[in-house]
This record gives sequence, structure tokens and C-alpha cells, in this order.
Amino acid sequence: MWRRLKELIRTWDGTLLALTLLLCGVGLAELYSSTLAQPELTALFWRQLGSFVLGLAALLIGATVDYRIYRSWSRLTYLGAIVLLILVLLLGTTIRGTTGWFRFGSLSFQPIELVKFMWVVVLASYLTHVGPPLDVRKTIGAVALLTPLMWLVLAQPDFGSGFLMLVGCGVLLAVVPKPRRWWLGAIGVLLVVATAFSFFLRDYQRDRLLTFINPRANPLGTGYNVTQSVVAVGAGGWWGRGLGLGTQSQLKFLPEQHTDFIFASLAEELGFVGSILVLGLWAGFLGRLLWLIRRLRDDFAVLLAVGFFSLFAVQAALNIGMNLGLVPVVGLTLPFVSYGGSSLVVSLAAVGVLQNLARHFGRQAPMENVL
Repeated sequence: MWRRLKELIRTWDGTLLALTLLLCGVGLAELYSSTLAQPELTALFWRQLGSFVLGLAALLIGATVDYRIYRSWSRLTYLGAIVLLILVLLLGTTIRGTTGWFRFGSLSFQPIELVKFMWVVVLASYLTHVGPPLDVRKTIGAVALLTPLMWLVLAQPDFGSGFLMLVGCGVLLAVVPKPRRWWLGAIGVLLVVATAFSFFLRDYQRDRLLTFINPRANPLGTGYNVTQSVVAVGAGGWWGRGLGLGTQSQLKFLPEQHTDFIFASLAEELGFVGSILVLGLWAGFLGRLLWLIRRLRDDFAVLLAVGFFSLFAVQAALNIGMNLGLVPVVGLTLPFVSYGGSSLVVSLAAVGVLQNLARHFGRQAPMENVL
């Protein structure tokens, strides 16, 4: 067994694995820093550490199981995603206005974190099955698959995760070969959807958009989070105040410093230099995924990797952007770094699947003109 495990690890992409573990290490270190002045967060650190260990097991399983089996299970995966979202609406716990968690005593599970990656598997399987070129009928089929999932996610409501799923769908549709006229139709549909979407925004979401435009309009109300986040980032200077010494985070001026605003917290404690190093880790991680995508030779593998790349890239960009006051607050955490056991375990499992893809370079013919 150990010999087989060693042989398996030798075939892994060591660079991708190292960057993943470093990002997880940054998150654990920053969460531990939060416990120095806030002992009530100590339990969160140990839970996250336990989730990290569980995530490593999920990574190993993902790297072991042949990725092609996910395609044969895509219909069950789709049904499973719908069932999870229905059950969480019926039986889930509501936290800060969102019904999105299953509670098991002191533990919780957020199914949307799993559903986002399940959706990538489903859409990649569908697009591989119908094959290029992409036309109106195939596009409508993809939208029809997304619609029930989006409706259930928005019913929680979780607009951030819904947006990620929509972006993932758009990216996968974009990389499949298609005639030029498809783009004109897609732009028109996007304008209509964006207009219609604005009518479904709740009051607090409209407030977030207005706060993004002018965060100083209500600095003690809707603009408080963004204002304190920007202050924390600026307070770090070049070298930071040091772990456990950030006044904004340790004195609880910065809200959600271990989840949504963890980047602002580490920017205050590690400074500009530390922030650049974390951004460098993310750039290296995403760059390595692009390197992997360009060497895959199987249509399903390419689409699967592109889907995972889009989820990681967009979520990281939105989280860091809202910490810097560059985008509206959307309630998305920073993968691998923010506190959240469900996100960490599922993200590590996704890296395991990517490791499995890396073991199958050169199999089958590539989809023409993809990337």
C-alpha cells in the first residue's frame, strides 16, 4: 500500500501541490494569529486544522480516482446537487439571512461549496457529450441545466455563489469552438439577464452596490465593513505590524476578519510585502493551472480544469478586490485561506482531481481551438 502511495505521489504535480499547501499554511497562520487576542476563536483554529487534515484525505482520493469516471456519473451528480440544495432549504440553518448550512452539533456543512464543483463536472460532461461547434440548441441545453440550480441557490439567498456558477458556465461556453455570430447573441442575452437580475436584488444588496460607489456615505452603517477593511490594509505599511499585533483585527474593528476580510487582516499584520507574497502564491497557483490546461489532450479533462480554474480565479479576485474596496462586498471567502471547513475540504478535493488530470497528459485528441 505504501509503495503504491509513493508511486502515486511521484506522478503528482509537485509545484501545484506546494503552492496549495503554502496557501493553506497562510490561512492557518492568520487564523491562529486571530486567536492570540481573541481566545474565543481558538476553537475555530482547531476546526480549520481538522478540516485541513480531512481535506488532505479528500485530495488523495481525488488524485487516485480516474477523472473519467466523473463523466459517467454526471447525471447522478446533477441530481445529487439538486437534492442537496432542496434539503438545505428545507432542513438547513439560517445564518445572517442565508439558509445554507446543515448543522451537526457543533459542526456544520455548507453544501453550496460542493455544488459549485459538481456543477463544473455536469457542464463539462454535457459539453463533451454534445461536442463542438457550440450552437443555439446546445447553449440552451446548458442554460436549462443551470436554471434549476440557480433558482435554488438564489432562494437561500446566496448571490455570491450563484454568480460564481454563472461565471463558470460562461467561461466553459466561451472556450468551446463556435461561430462568430454566437458571440453577438450571447452579449445580447447577457444584457437582458443583467437588467432582469437587478430587479431581484434585495435591499441590503442594493445598499452594498451604493456603498461600493460611495463607501463614505454611511461609514458607520453599510460602509463600515469596507471602510475598516481599507483602513486595515493601509495600516500594515511596508512590513506589517506582526502576527497577532494588528489593531484593526485584534481589537475587533475589522468585521469577519477570519472569513470574508481575512486578506485585510493579513495585510495589516504582514504589510505590503507579505500581501505581495500571498498574491504571488495565488498568481503561481493560477498560472500552474493554465500550464496544466494547455497540456491536457482530452476534451472532458480540459473543460474540467478550465471550470475549476474559473471558480478559483474569480472567487479569489472578488474576495481580494472587496478587501481593497475595488469591488462590492459579495460575501465570498478566499479559497484555502479563509476560515470555512466545507470550502477547504472541497477545494483540496478539487486540487486532487487536478492532480489526477496531470497524470493523464497526452491521452486522446484535443478539442480544436480550445484556449
